[in-house]
Amino acid sequence: MKRVFAHIGFSFALTLIILNFLKIEAAFVILMVTSAAFTISVLIKKTRNSVSVPLCMFCSVLACVLFIANYYSIFLPQKNLDNETVKAEFYIVDLEENRYDSYYYTIKTSFIDKENAPQNIKLTIKSDAEINADYYQKIDGEIKLRLLAENGFQSYGDFGNGIFLSGTLVNFDVKDENVFNIHKFILHQRENIKNLVQSNIRSPESSIITALLIGDKSEMSSQIKESFNYSGVSHIMAVSGLHLAVFCGAVLFVLKKLRLPKTPQVLITILCVLLYMALAGFSKSILRAGIMMAVFLFGRLCNERSDALNSLGFAVFLICINPYAVTDAGAMLTVTSVLGLIVINPVFSKLYKPKTRMIKYIYEILCASLSVFISTFPVVCVTFGYVSLFGIILNIIMIPLAQITLIASFLMLLCCWFNPLLFILSRICRYLASIIIFIIEKIADVPYAVVDVSENEIFLAVGAAFIIFGIAFLMNSKKVMKCTAIIALAVFIAVVSFSEVLEQNCVYVKEINGYYTTSVVVYNKKNAVVIGVDDSSQYYSVSNMIKSKNLDILLIVDINDSEYSKLLANKFGTLNYVSDNKNIKYLQNCTNFFSDEYFNVDLWQSLNVEYKSNKQNKYVFLEIYDTEFKCIKKYEYISQSNNAIYLNNTSDYDTIYTVNKNGFSERRLNKWQK
Repeated sequence: MKRVFAHIGFSFALTLIILNFLKIEAAFVILMVTSAAFTISVLIKKTRNSVSVPLCMFCSVLACVLFIANYYSIFLPQKNLDNETVKAEFYIVDLEENRYDSYYYTIKTSFIDKENAPQNIKLTIKSDAEINADYYQKIDGEIKLRLLAENGFQSYGDFGNGIFLSGTLVNFDVKDENVFNIHKFILHQRENIKNLVQSNIRSPESSIITALLIGDKSEMSSQIKESFNYSGVSHIMAVSGLHLAVFCGAVLFVLKKLRLPKTPQVLITILCVLLYMALAGFSKSILRAGIMMAVFLFGRLCNERSDALNSLGFAVFLICINPYAVTDAGAMLTVTSVLGLIVINPVFSKLYKPKTRMIKYIYEILCASLSVFISTFPVVCVTFGYVSLFGIILNIIMIPLAQITLIASFLMLLCCWFNPLLFILSRICRYLASIIIFIIEKIADVPYAVVDVSENEIFLAVGAAFIIFGIAFLMNSKKVMKCTAIIALAVFIAVVSFSEVLEQNCVYVKEINGYYTTSVVVYNKKNAVVIGVDDSSQYYSVSNMIKSKNLDILLIVDINDSEYSKLLANKFGTLNYVSDNKNIKYLQNCTNFFSDEYFNVDLWQSLNVEYKSNKQNKYVFLEIYDTEFKCIKKYEYISQSNNAIYLNNTSDYDTIYTVNKNGFSERRLNKWQK
């Protein structure tokens, strides 16, 4: 059977994706079903001879066993520490992040002083004070723990990184002892690269170079991150195949010039690949790219051409040894994008054969971009809630520009010892990065640059289509594939049309988290209410949302007398503007201005907005189809009740509530892939 690892890897991945959505009881049910399916496929001669069906069923069984074993041996023991305050000895294992005026660390415990507590666990902690300790230097502290999520997809990649708990550091004491680990050397090199870039290139250009080189996006502003997402070229910031291809190409070029034999060339290049994977933080995208590159290089050593789909399946299988890895947005995007290049791109390439080199280059990039767009579409819909339409064309410029910037950045690192050359190369890098920022910000600001699908069930339609194609792939028949395409298209149209009918009378409440506060947008198919836009990232997100949906703003509630709320009113106009500041003079496109301590209005049949203000507190109460939402400041605390939803969380995801006469449903969206 051809492409054994393709069947193994994708069967593993699809089974784990389903399991990570469900409760553990469902995993046992799926285990029994797949076990029965495997037994039947072995007993029936036709399916047994095809091999692919029994193999895929067997892999699904193994995936279930792996998932259940990890749940009981790793996840459940850590879940039992939820809401516990423990004394622990730990050390820092990753770069520090500074956000929201607090310090965030990824740590690993060497000892937890609690009976039956799991030891040597990895978690993230928040500290109000900076921890002045080296990597892998032991620290004694008291940590208040909480569980990140109940399943892998709600953790947005943290479970995939082996992190199930987060904590608040109550107190700590740095010790003189150290834990020996070679990863400490890698972390220092990552930090040195980051410091070198920041000392020679000003911000925000330095954040682009750091992200391109080692995948560290911690210094990148929210506005630039959103610009990359809205312009559809965020993939160039995730260290993966593009970066590794440039790096390996440079290494092989140097080794060939040194006239080394083929075997040393390949082995040295593979070692360099491993080093670069470590410098990039072993993200899922670089793991996938590194495994595929290693397979390709070994094939070159054996004078055999590796099969791309088989190599991808092998990479997916190795990644899936961690059963929660499939929940990482970066992992799903990198695998589906390569899948599109392998499966869909050749079909487009055969449709037209350009005669000139320039047209051929442009056509190849367009085909590749369209293929990646199609294959990553369901992941983007589910994860981010919107899709960019400009990325397909913009890649013609951005891919070569990113490659040139990456080459210049590598040269800057190599020449860091020679100041004159370092100065020249750093200026080139800064100039190239500024061009990248200029392009993405201009494109992201174009009306209808993105299509918002956060409240639409379109991702269910795409998911159904992919399942149908997966079944056809197992049957391995061209006739079946053609029929599948027609059936999948019919299912897609039916589901989208049905969801549009159901959503006609829905109201949506979307939390958009910023640095310190949560802004809220309430909207239906025509109108919107905007509450508490307090920073640039929120302003940028709300602006694109209003443009993409062509909404009229009926009300802006300016809770904190924010300049961004006023900018929004001046840009789009608003029927009503509410603020405590009676001296606002530059609202150009506002029909009615209210500065009273109390405001109440029924904006449409199902929505009532009530605003209350005094010197201490400001509240906005929303009543939608008898469901109550309360918008409060981040640091205020109100005890939860059964009939109210409090919109006051700041986190790595946004939340959208769909409200109708039957109640509401909740869905979380990634703000940025990790």
